[in-house]
Amino acid sequence: MPQQQILLVLYDLAVTIGGEVKLHSLLTRTLQRLLYHTSYSAGFVCLDMPSCQGSGANVPVRLSAAVGDFELIAQLDKPMELPCELLYGCAEHASLPAELLAHLGTTRTSYQSYLRLPLENNGVLMLLAVQAPESPFKLEQVLQPVLAQLAKAIVLCRAQDAQQAAAQAEQDKLKNSLQQIESQFKTLIELSPIGVGLSCDGIVVDANRSFLTLFGYDSIDELRGQPLTNCIAPEQRAAIAERARLRTLGQASEATYETTGLRRDGSTFSFLVSSRRVETDLGPRTFSYFIDLTEQKAAEQQLRSINTMMRQVIETAPLRIFWKDSELRYLGCNQAFARDAGFQNPEELVGKFDTDLGWHEQAELYRADDLRVLRSQTPKLNFEEPQTTPDGQHIWLRTSKVPLMGPHGEKVGLLGVYDDITAQKQAQEHIHQLEHFDSLTGLPNRQFLQDALHKAMAVSANTHRHGALLFLDLDNFKSFNDSRGPAQGDQLLDEVAQRLRGCVREGGMVARHGGDEFILLLEGLHELPKEAAAQAELVAEKIRTALAQPYLQEGSKALITGSIGIVLFREHAVTVDSLLKHADAAMYQAKNAGRNTIRFYDPKMQSELEARLILVADLGQALDRQQLLLYFQKQVNAQGHCLGAEVLLRWAHPERGLVSPAQFIPLAEETGAIIPIGLWVIQTACRQLKTWQAHPGLRELTLAVNVSAKQFHQPDFVDQVRRVLLQTAAKPAQLKLELTESVVLEQAEDTIAKMRELKLLGISFSMDDFGTGYSSLQYLKRLPLDQLKIDQGFVRDITTDPNDAAIVQTIIAMTEALGLNVIAEGVETREQQDFLEQRGCHTFQGYFFGRPMPVAQFEADVGK
Repeated sequence: MPQQQILLVLYDLAVTIGGEVKLHSLLTRTLQRLLYHTSYSAGFVCLDMPSCQGSGANVPVRLSAAVGDFELIAQLDKPMELPCELLYGCAEHASLPAELLAHLGTTRTSYQSYLRLPLENNGVLMLLAVQAPESPFKLEQVLQPVLAQLAKAIVLCRAQDAQQAAAQAEQDKLKNSLQQIESQFKTLIELSPIGVGLSCDGIVVDANRSFLTLFGYDSIDELRGQPLTNCIAPEQRAAIAERARLRTLGQASEATYETTGLRRDGSTFSFLVSSRRVETDLGPRTFSYFIDLTEQKAAEQQLRSINTMMRQVIETAPLRIFWKDSELRYLGCNQAFARDAGFQNPEELVGKFDTDLGWHEQAELYRADDLRVLRSQTPKLNFEEPQTTPDGQHIWLRTSKVPLMGPHGEKVGLLGVYDDITAQKQAQEHIHQLEHFDSLTGLPNRQFLQDALHKAMAVSANTHRHGALLFLDLDNFKSFNDSRGPAQGDQLLDEVAQRLRGCVREGGMVARHGGDEFILLLEGLHELPKEAAAQAELVAEKIRTALAQPYLQEGSKALITGSIGIVLFREHAVTVDSLLKHADAAMYQAKNAGRNTIRFYDPKMQSELEARLILVADLGQALDRQQLLLYFQKQVNAQGHCLGAEVLLRWAHPERGLVSPAQFIPLAEETGAIIPIGLWVIQTACRQLKTWQAHPGLRELTLAVNVSAKQFHQPDFVDQVRRVLLQTAAKPAQLKLELTESVVLEQAEDTIAKMRELKLLGISFSMDDFGTGYSSLQYLKRLPLDQLKIDQGFVRDITTDPNDAAIVQTIIAMTEALGLNVIAEGVETREQQDFLEQRGCHTFQGYFFGRPMPVAQFEADVGK
């Protein structure tokens, strides 16, 4: 029994039990529906069983009802003996041993399994099967409410049968002569289980013991001669008196009716009364039969409560529920279904077909499903189907339909339930979109690409055709994003994605790998490597040309190019990860070749990249292994007197020796290792300044420390410097921080604020490589600088290149106007020094005055 049918099955059984009033019909119909819903083969009911005699003993019983087996049905009401261990005990599902099977008297079918369902008042309901039907639920527990209802219904039906039988018997006896009735009245009424009263014109003449018990009296003497209405609740007496008056007058009056009785103790109860006026030798007499309806009313109330509860369940369940007749006309539904159909209440739907409703587009589909369920008499469960709502929305439903059968197994209609799973469908699609597609460009993401690449490699293995992977990285996108802002950067990436789509023919794929990186997958290229490479290069050139077209953004034009790496593949020669690494390596080769170029994968270049990765790993451990050290390069005045030094970072690798700063500094910037390394440089420089305080020839020296953009823009950078000064006790006035223009360009306002805080500590600032940028002049007058450093690129050709000479002269004049000091780096000849000095620059740094050297050599050189 699937989980979705439990509610429907319990409802069906409740309706079946509540609709029967005769015991045999009740038991038979209940067995039929239980067999239908549980898929057992046969079943029987035993009532009024004697007490269990213990394990191994047999007890005499009678089959009160049987279904599904002709031999069992033939034994109805016949005495037979069955083992106690089969009939008695808790509800149980078990295998049926062969020795127990023999007692059933069946020969046509060898039952192997049974389901025992005990009933109240020494009864049992047994279901038999050759093989136990599969069910995820414990039927003995699921069916417990039904069994409780069945037990109460059995009591009611027995009472009803007994009442009808007794009433019929009494009526038959009344057909005898009135003289026999009069003479035998005492005997008859005493034997009757129903309350019987004899009255004359509304006055009690006599009554049987059942009547006295019913109304709470001990003797007839307490009632004889009293008005019969004394046994009626006060609010009902007027109506009863009117009926008695009409009978007295010989006029028609309702013979059987319900009313409310009054017991001697003042309590009230419902009962059914049936009266007949007859003529006797002693005059007219009225015989009345009184049937206590207390239990029946309680059962009815319970049924009403169950029905109310079922209706509430139907209405409050988060499901749409409906039922149709065999012609597929709607017979009813719950409120939720009515709303979906566009109606205010369920009654408006009755009698309509699906073609009459707002989802007429799917009407034929629904009709086909309904007919399939009705004809096969097999439920169709948990299937998905579309629906167009009356307001034109397209939604998805999860539906179940089951056939409804009549008491004789005829098709009477079907019952259906469904719930709206549109939101679930949309959520699934959204999750799929998030998992496999880039949110900005709508392109497939890295995961989707890898799955597609796996498939492409499998296809290549079957067709022996090449495929190609193109790795594209936009040139200088970071600078564009920093200068234009993230919004325009995203807009540019989206436009790039659109152009890439236009460059790839059917069978190719464009994916966003992350950031400003895109990957293109080409399939079905030529079988020959040379031809396949030409095809891939043709697509790459098309991409390069498309990207080079200007981009219009907020009224201005922007230019961007891309570097493209290509790797071919066929069959399964390499893994997906290897292909991506090779394409990435080829892209970096294109970058190194000057950008805006195309390169195919070169294994030699890959080796270099792998060596670079090893270098990055070693750099991450260099600080902990104390492999880093500082070199000092003198800064002097025009007289050659040393004013201080610039500290320069060096890496003493145990195997590579001294690694060039040009090689490892960019790696430190890229990996973020520059942040802890930069802090170490400041700490080491301050400790050196503190050490020099004890040496008269060194105590006046200043140290210039380069600070990277990443390090400077750390939120706690100012606190870090303040903490280092406190820990080392170095003089802040002798520490000079050198910033490049890139530091100023990024977060200019934050840079100015931090510089001012550090100035308050006594630290000075120098702008390194001044003149190589293009945006810092507008901030120059706001920056709390102390010094500008002329880049060595201008100094190198200062005596031979008029342009460099003019730039240097302009920078010197600017510093004079702003009241700043100026220092020139890269001074290597006397001519360069003289040129600078003549134009107002009196502080120098370069090989002409000394190369970078370890601290001991620097101290010895300065102390000469």
